[in-house]
Amino acid sequence: MPTAAVDDHGSVLYYEDSGAPSTSSGYVTLVLIHGTCFHGAGFRPLIPLAKEHNLRLVLLNLRGYPGSTPYSDAELELFRGTLDDQQAALQTRGFEIATFLRWFIENENIPKIHTTAGSDQKSGGLSILAWSGGNSQTLFSFANADKLSENTRALLGAYIRSFIMYDPSHTAVGVQPPPGLKSLLFDPMASPEEQALQFGLSVSAYYPPFTLPNSIHDTTSYVPRGPLNDPQPTTAKLTDQEIRDLTHPAIFERTQHALWSPTLSSLYEKNALRALFDCRLLDDSSGAKKKVWPGVRVHVVWCDMTAGELAWAVAVLRSRYRESDPDARREIDFHKLEGANHFVHLEEPQRFIELLKKLA
Repeated sequence: MPTAAVDDHGSVLYYEDSGAPSTSSGYVTLVLIHGTCFHGAGFRPLIPLAKEHNLRLVLLNLRGYPGSTPYSDAELELFRGTLDDQQAALQTRGFEIATFLRWFIENENIPKIHTTAGSDQKSGGLSILAWSGGNSQTLFSFANADKLSENTRALLGAYIRSFIMYDPSHTAVGVQPPPGLKSLLFDPMASPEEQALQFGLSVSAYYPPFTLPNSIHDTTSYVPRGPLNDPQPTTAKLTDQEIRDLTHPAIFERTQHALWSPTLSSLYEKNALRALFDCRLLDDSSGAKKKVWPGVRVHVVWCDMTAGELAWAVAVLRSRYRESDPDARREIDFHKLEGANHFVHLEEPQRFIELLKKLA
């Protein structure tokens, strides 16, 4: 199994690589980071479509998922420790992603960003997509980029094109939805296998289409959005074997609930703000602050029939973007996928890869 070392303690991340398109030297590498319970295997339907769109796909499994190093007891305890312990633990997760990106760039010798003279068109480089809860650790990579070594920061700056936040979770953004938008229901006291099934049905269901509010401050509650019977949830259409291939129920034994600890919410929120809305993290020679990786464009892709918590996360991001300082924030574009649930990459892989081609 292909793995990359991401620290000095032997920790590795497992990945799958679609390979470079044989007919192009200016392809774009897209690293796909999974969400909760559903790991990188869920992106496999995109692999046969990648090369015709001049994309090289890298499916990355985070710590605790198949092929990657599990968390030690000591690492999990940090998530329940002091505020400094928690910040250090989450920052380390962000560094693991950054270390993997550097390793892949150097070991695979992928093309760096190249801009054609007299044109805005770019070729080469690397983009990052984080789905759902995978945005939490990815946002920590951006929020703490100033703490990377200067060499690593410069290398990544020469390669990273865009950051695609695909249906980000409310936990990654550090917010709670108003009444009526709480859709994700499962029993945390059930067995890990049962939690995975309950969570899968809830998060992959189709809900009534959501319209983003003009302001998150105008609405304090919503009429409850229950899941629709038709279309069926994505996981209800999968075989037992397919569900086993795509999920890692063991994550619910300890790790996921530690990452969902309410005490971490303020840190997720703070780091989302640093990553997106005030990325002036570096000192210049005059003592003023300057942006880290200013050329990286952010794309928030959201599905209008997704669960309420996820839709609210996007509403919060859009509201904060509008309220933020243009000189401090990253450029962010919002893209709505109509008639799509949280699993559009499985439901409509052709539609999804065509969007990725435009955004990556």
